[in-house]
Amino acid sequence: MNDMRRAVRSVIAETFNVSPEILGDSAVADDVDGWDSLSHTILMIRLQNAFGIRIPESVAANVETVGELVAAVEAIARDGDPTASGQHL
Repeated sequence: MNDMRRAVRSVIAETFNVSPEILGDSAVADDVDGWDSLSHTILMIRLQNAFGIRIPESVAANVETVGELVAAVEAIARDGDPTASGQHL
């Protein structure tokens, strides 16, 4: 696991006070106690602050798994806002 993937999982784990080990790529919000729509918004803000990125609303609303979220944060950190140039994640 690379440093970015580990760091994203760390932010998720800290947000929900869980061990990063339970946050496999296929984990979904229902797998994590307390991950509801409000805490999802808080998580997006924490990820944006941690990585100095802007997560588009469309991305935040459509990621379904931890793996998708990690991939989205990696792509945005690398390439910028995917919605600015018509890219899709």
